[in-house]
Amino acid sequence: MGEHLQAPSLSKLFPGIEQLRVELVFNDPNTRFPQPSSQLRTLYPAAPAFFRFACPCADCDGDFDLTGAVTGMVAKGMGRSRTASLDGRVTCQGVRFRDHALLQTPCPMELTFRLRAEPHPAG
Repeated sequence: MGEHLQAPSLSKLFPGIEQLRVELVFNDPNTRFPQPSSQLRTLYPAAPAFFRFACPCADCDGDFDLTGAVTGMVAKGMGRSRTASLDGRVTCQGVRFRDHALLQTPCPMELTFRLRAEPHPAG
C-alpha cells in the first residue's frame, strides 16, 4: 500500500483529466465457483495516480498493472478536449501460494478492463 500513497496525484500526472473511471471484471477460467466481484473505481484530480490492482485470489502474489494502458490511452485520446477510452484484457502473472511448493505456474485469473478519461470542462 505504500507505493499507492507515494504516487503523484492524477492532476499532477495528467493535468487535463477531470475524472478517470476504471472498470475491472475478473474471470478464473479454471473454476466452477463464483467469480470474484467486479470493481468500479472513479478517480478525481486529487486521487493518487496508481494503476496496479491486486489479483482478487487471496492465495496469489500477483497484480494487474494498468499503468501503461492508462498512459497510452491518455497520450492517444485526450487531444482536443475529448473523452478517451480503452478496453483490454490481461492475465495475472502471479503464482498462487498453494502452487509455490509444487509447480511455478501462473495464476489463471483474467482481467477485462475498461478505462474512460473525462477531460476538464471547457472554460
